[in-house]
Amino acid sequence: MKIGSLLSRLLLFANGLSLDAPLVAVAWQEIAAHQLNGPLQNYERLLLFMATWLVYAGDRLLDSRGVLTSVVEIPRHQFVARNFWPLLCLWIVLLMTTAVMTWLCLNPSAILIAVFILGLLGGYFALCLWLPIARWVIPREVIVSLFFIVAVLFFPLLEASPPINQELAFTLIRFSIPSGGLILLNCLGIASWEAEMDRLAGESTLATRFPFVVKFFPGIAIATGIVFLLIDRLLVHEWNIFGGSVCTAAIMIGLLDSAWIPQDLKPILADAMLIVPFAIQAMAL
Repeated sequence: MKIGSLLSRLLLFANGLSLDAPLVAVAWQEIAAHQLNGPLQNYERLLLFMATWLVYAGDRLLDSRGVLTSVVEIPRHQFVARNFWPLLCLWIVLLMTTAVMTWLCLNPSAILIAVFILGLLGGYFALCLWLPIARWVIPREVIVSLFFIVAVLFFPLLEASPPINQELAFTLIRFSIPSGGLILLNCLGIASWEAEMDRLAGESTLATRFPFVVKFFPGIAIATGIVFLLIDRLLVHEWNIFGGSVCTAAIMIGLLDSAWIPQDLKPILADAMLIVPFAIQAMAL
């Protein structure tokens, strides 16, 4: 078997298991902790990993209904549909494990905040199941970006316990704009590459609603990266690694829109590009 083929299969397998999103979340949690000077505990990394996996795997379990009888073949949906019951059992076990760890490791106020955040997210998904038009009114891509920002900031803010002042607001703005923006760009790219399949399946995404996104996505991604770079330059008054790494990740996501890259690998590689800022900053330290 060729190395490229083996690597592709491993990437598809990891994506099918919903491992990419938790890894991205943990990487950006490290960036947030560094910017807020809040040292992380290992159990906090593990809790974020498991909580993110539960959210993304749960969403895919819901999306997998009827996939095997559908004419639309999205690899990750097909994988989840074929392995629905084992994945559901794993999901339940990890849900209980996460609940016990949360109860043992966090103080009551932190638990209440976490439950409130997850309750809002669960309420959104429930609303979408009960009233499908909710996904049109409140795009899932936007909800994913907002949840990502809150999730990766949760433990760094708890550890740093910074005073609520102008400096904290500045740090949060500097972190939230590129992190949430990159996640939104990632979702937009995946939606544009799967726009035709989503349209056949009756899914509402930003790409199916705004077809120009599909045509101009590479340009949108490159322009977004440049905007991230300029915003960071404006905020800190100097060119720096963080701004450059975020700009690089955005441009690399845009470059994935190439006929040379297999269509089923593009979403996985787009998720991998989200770890680029962490990798660049880790090498620079």
